[in-house]
Amino acid sequence: MSQATRSLDHAGLPVTEVGSVLRIGQVLAGALTAGATALGLIAWNLKALVGRYDTLGYLLQEAHSGEMARLRSSLLIAALMLLTVGVVALISWRTSLSLVGGGLLLAGVLAGPLTRAYLAPEGGLEESLIYRLRGFAAIGTFGGLFLLFLSMIPSLLERQASRWERILSDRVRRGVERLQAMPSFRRRIILGVVAFLLATTVGFLVLQDFPNSSDENSYLTQARIFAAGKLSVEAPPRPEFFRARSFIMDDARGRFFAKAFPGWAAILSLGVRAGVPWAVNPLLSAAALILAGWAGGRLLGRYGELAVIGIILISPFFVLNAASYFNHPATVLLVTLFLVAVIRLSEGGGIGWATLAGLATGSALWIRPGPALALTIPLGAWLASKWLRERRWRLLAAAASPLVAAVAGLAGYNHRMFGSIWQTGYGTYDARDIQPGLGADHLAITGWWLLKLCFWLVPGTLAGLWLLVCRRRWREWFRREPVLVLMLVSLAGLAISYLIFQNKGGNEYGPRYYYDGITYLAILLSAGWMRAPEALEGVVPSWKVRRGAALALGFGTFLTVAGSVPFLMLHYRDKVSHNRDLFASVEQSGVSSALVFLVTGSGRMPPGDLVRNPLDFRSGVVYARDLGPEADRELAALYPDRPALVYVYDPLTRRSTLRPLDVEGRR
Repeated sequence: MSQATRSLDHAGLPVTEVGSVLRIGQVLAGALTAGATALGLIAWNLKALVGRYDTLGYLLQEAHSGEMARLRSSLLIAALMLLTVGVVALISWRTSLSLVGGGLLLAGVLAGPLTRAYLAPEGGLEESLIYRLRGFAAIGTFGGLFLLFLSMIPSLLERQASRWERILSDRVRRGVERLQAMPSFRRRIILGVVAFLLATTVGFLVLQDFPNSSDENSYLTQARIFAAGKLSVEAPPRPEFFRARSFIMDDARGRFFAKAFPGWAAILSLGVRAGVPWAVNPLLSAAALILAGWAGGRLLGRYGELAVIGIILISPFFVLNAASYFNHPATVLLVTLFLVAVIRLSEGGGIGWATLAGLATGSALWIRPGPALALTIPLGAWLASKWLRERRWRLLAAAASPLVAAVAGLAGYNHRMFGSIWQTGYGTYDARDIQPGLGADHLAITGWWLLKLCFWLVPGTLAGLWLLVCRRRWREWFRREPVLVLMLVSLAGLAISYLIFQNKGGNEYGPRYYYDGITYLAILLSAGWMRAPEALEGVVPSWKVRRGAALALGFGTFLTVAGSVPFLMLHYRDKVSHNRDLFASVEQSGVSSALVFLVTGSGRMPPGDLVRNPLDFRSGVVYARDLGPEADRELAALYPDRPALVYVYDPLTRRSTLRPLDVEGRR
């Protein structure tokens, strides 16, 4: 510390350490250099990258070599600009941050017009490219606005709080105090009802109660099979016409069923039997939210509950997944139940809580075994080692018994369905699916997921992870807060598992494979922001830290509520409307019984996603793949009691036609 700095410090004046400022600039410069390197590698391997996407294949044609050259040049220019801004960061991190924010904002605003003007083929952009452009534009626009505001916070902290800031701060504080003053049971019921209503509203108005992916459709169909008291249904005649993504068509044994693990479909079947399958995920999500809040309050103190609930409830990541038919919300509930049991056991809970921990883990293995293991092994191993040292055999047996039963039951299901306890539906469906690896693709996709996570949560909240670990003595931290440390280890394990066993996903709602850990993430983020004054002690005065955190999170919340959420609701409503165009067209045609051949998919969904049929492959409208004129005529002869129709969708005009089979010249 310099003599001048010591004088200011002895005088009691706030001092910002030069080393800390330099570290901020160095970290920002390093991040920008990494981004520039990534863009350079993409430009270098552009042909290989473009070749992986059918919708970008036109760029590989000789006629579009000019567009390819422009795209490569743009990427290289962007990389050079990032390197330049990285150098600026070593001099002034605020200037660098404002330049990055302005660049992102400009890229977001101009991405659509420039792509259409200089990169689009003659017929226009295909539908999937429109969706990708929208996503990039949204991330650039909202991310740029947030970074620009972030760069302004130091200067805002030098001024007195404005009237609007004081009013908003006062109202937020009063709202929190009013909620805190409520009886806890009443507060949790109100928040749970709000979550349920939000999810069901989005489910009907935005997602239109439509399984928007082959996975969701497979879960719902298998739930109907279970609700009928069966494990599978009889395969149809000519099964090649009815092969659907995420389903197993067992020609040898004449069976048809979903490839997924059976746990989620079994839960969803209860909703099918009650006639309300749409209500299952919103209900499970509301319960998970309440339990996550309880866990946050137990681990973080009085304000932890509302902090955790706020981070989860405000984000579109929660509401869209809660409104879907995916199996992630059920996994989240079971993982959260496991966490609740662990917290109670760490406080001295008995056999009942140990049994609940085992039941929750075992049930999660029946739904998503990979994430279940990643999110429960660290905490489970910690408890088990503690019980072994203390010779608490009854607790160990109580936790292990339901877990062993669940594993045995799943092995029995695999043996019954696939002939081996080691074989799963995923391996039967595609033995090459999701192979381990650690190449450039894995790193690029994981990086993209993490970038998307910043957009799907409230902007800025992920900084809570840095605040959580900043200036920590890990051994001391583990002795004081072992559950928090092991939750962080579990999340790291989840991210690493998906880095190695990569799956790009389809019509996902955010980086949905990370959604299984949202309870852990929300608690850790809340813990990080709550310790911000401690993390920055001696660097920034505590009052500035609190006000700066309020400004950053407040503006991030505003961008989410006024920007990200409306954008995503409109985006997915449009996307779902076109994905379900096939079924809307058939409904509008007025036919109640037909055989529909799919020449194309609908919207972004290929034919394999849309071959969705009644369990008997006979009642009402039956959908089949188009396998050529002669083969189609043969299948139509097996359905003489209904008209045969042909469906075609144009992804450029986003229009479809539904015509009689003969009109297509298939005589």
